[in-house]
Amino acid sequence: MNLKRRKASRAIAALLLFSVLQVSLQISFAEPNSTNTAPVVQQQIVARLTTRNNQSITVNGQSAGNGASVLTGATTETGADQFATLNVGPLGSVDIYPNTKVVVTFEQGSLKATVFNGCVKLTAKKNTTGEIATEQASLGKTDPATGGVLEMCNRPGAPPAVGPGVAGAGPGAPAATAGTAGGLFGLGWPATIAIITASTAAGLTPLFFPDDTNPSRSTP
Repeated sequence: MNLKRRKASRAIAALLLFSVLQVSLQISFAEPNSTNTAPVVQQQIVARLTTRNNQSITVNGQSAGNGASVLTGATTETGADQFATLNVGPLGSVDIYPNTKVVVTFEQGSLKATVFNGCVKLTAKKNTTGEIATEQASLGKTDPATGGVLEMCNRPGAPPAVGPGVAGAGPGAPAATAGTAGGLFGLGWPATIAIITASTAAGLTPLFFPDDTNPSRSTP
C-alpha cells in the first residue's frame, strides 16, 4: 500500500514540476514580444498659413485664410493679387507669390516645393534639406549643414528660372521687374525725369540771367 502511495506522490510531483516549467517558458517568451512590438509614434509636422492682407487663398481646392493648418502634400494656389507663406516650424518656410500653383511636401529633415506654375522662395533651416522642383525634375537643394534660400519661377512658355531675386524683390512683386527700375542708369523714371528737368533748367539759366560782369562789354 505504501508503495502505491509513493508512486502516486512521485507522479503528482512530476506533473506539478512539468506545469511549472511550462508556465515559466511561456512567460520568458512573452516578455520580449511585449516590449519589441510597441509602436513608435512620430509627431506629425503641420505648416501654418499666413496670407497678405488676411486674404483667402486655395488649398486642396478649398478656401483657406490666415492661421489655417496645412498638411504635407497639399496643393496651394494663389490668385493675381495674393501672396502667402507656409511656415513649416523647425524646417523653414515657403513664400508663394501671385498666380502660383505649388505642392509643398515636408517631413523631419526635408522641405520640398514642386512648382507647377508661378514663383516661390523656399527658406530651409539648418538640419533640413530644402528642395525646389518642377513636375519633371529637381532644380536645386540646400545644404542641411548650413540651411539656405532657393528662389524659382516656372512660367508657361519659358524655361524655369532659378536664382536669387527671380521670384521678385518683395511680396507680390512681379519677377520681370525685380531689380530693374527702368529709366536713366536704372534709377527709375521719377529720378530720370528730375535729372532731365534740372539739366534743362541749368542750360537755360544764362538766357534769363545775363552775366553783367563780362569785361568785354563797354560802358556808355
